[in-house]
Amino acid sequence: MTLAIGALGAFLANAVGGLVGFASSLLLLPVLLLLGVPLWEAVSINLVLAILTRLPSVIALHSDVDLRRTATMLADSLPGIAVGVVVGDLVSSKVLEVAAGSLVLLSGIYLFLASRSAVPATGVTTSGTLLAGASSGLLGVTTSLNGVPPAVLLARSGAPVRTRLGDLSVFFAVGNCFTLAAIAVSQSEPLLVGSSPVVVWILAGMAGNATGLRLAHSLDERRFELLTIVLVLLSGVGSLVGTAL
Repeated sequence: MTLAIGALGAFLANAVGGLVGFASSLLLLPVLLLLGVPLWEAVSINLVLAILTRLPSVIALHSDVDLRRTATMLADSLPGIAVGVVVGDLVSSKVLEVAAGSLVLLSGIYLFLASRSAVPATGVTTSGTLLAGASSGLLGVTTSLNGVPPAVLLARSGAPVRTRLGDLSVFFAVGNCFTLAAIAVSQSEPLLVGSSPVVVWILAGMAGNATGLRLAHSLDERRFELLTIVLVLLSGVGSLVGTAL
């Protein structure tokens, strides 16, 4: 039952991730925690899945990537990861989950209010890009919820859907390698990525991402924006409810 629930969760979460470029970790983390997977191992499984599932997207969308913006976010995620390693040793996992869920929920509210504003999304500042990278690194190494900061940034950038998907794919494929390396150094216990359940979950996640990526071509910018807002809001609520339970 644990194997089947984990595989179904991985498929559905990564189908959504393939569709909008993020949220797979947001949706899969509560499932893994409910199955009794330790937080740090659930974070690592999410990171491995994000790397493997984003590689096809990187290949398909490489010509649409904003290299300067993505490189800036990646560079600034490194100090965020370093801070996250320290915070993870000092703060309990329960507190981290509540803080991350609250941040995700507030981000969703911000996107919702911004979408109803008469002021169009015309771009992002360098400081905003740096903040998104740093906060993504911090969230990634502590809770694996590193998709929200870059997704919020790109939602306000006014960039086309393919550019947003391409930027997120490169950011996750490269940035999650940094985060996994930090976890490997800081954790004394080995990650059981080679265990049978985890391998099945990863394969199910890759199949889900491929399905979502095929469906992404049918989304226009308005639907993409709306789906992004709904997912961030639901993920924030889901994270807080899962922590309470």
